[in-house]
Amino acid sequence: MDLLKLLFWNCRGAGNKTFKHNLVEILRSHKPEILILMETKITFSKMGNFFTRLGFTASTIVDPIGRVGGIWLLWDTTQVNVRASSVGPQVIHATVHKEDYEEWVLAAVYASPNPLLRANLWNELEEVADSMDKPWLVAGDFNDFANQSEQRSYSANQSSTQPQKFLERINNCNLMDLGSSGPRMTWTNNRQGLANTMERLDRALCNEDWRTMFLKSS
Repeated sequence: MDLLKLLFWNCRGAGNKTFKHNLVEILRSHKPEILILMETKITFSKMGNFFTRLGFTASTIVDPIGRVGGIWLLWDTTQVNVRASSVGPQVIHATVHKEDYEEWVLAAVYASPNPLLRANLWNELEEVADSMDKPWLVAGDFNDFANQSEQRSYSANQSSTQPQKFLERINNCNLMDLGSSGPRMTWTNNRQGLANTMERLDRALCNEDWRTMFLKSS
């Protein structure tokens, strides 16, 4: 049975030559059937032909508002079937089917940096979790971190309750963290010296059914 490959990339801006070159190289190396891009900063209409040439002929799109946010879910229809069931500014829910696999649900997330709006996202995810009867993968940029080891900052304004609330939300949805390899921190403010902050904001979560279905996932 062929392994189903997904690629999540918080690209922090799509459309420039560097993005296009890097994406082509990533696709050549990893050959994903499903591609999820977050924080695109431009509208999909400016890039549609580019993705079609790469073999991603179907898509469900949440464009950024101005240059804030954006979730692009694209897939190769010759390899996998994807049906979007709900689309919002912070999450796209879709059912995924590939030959030899049972159907499962993908939630592609780009959570708002605004805590109040981010709470709305988690309220929605908890409602979905209450009725979820399929394997479920929830992945993307959560704009939050789970413990103090996932943040490196010299700022004195660090909340000790923020990670606890994030973990409570994950537990309320009956999700587990799939872990990661490579650099522990996935985001930086790109400032120098004492002004620099680094955090792990990107992660993949899943329910027990999805973990059992994809034991070799990473």
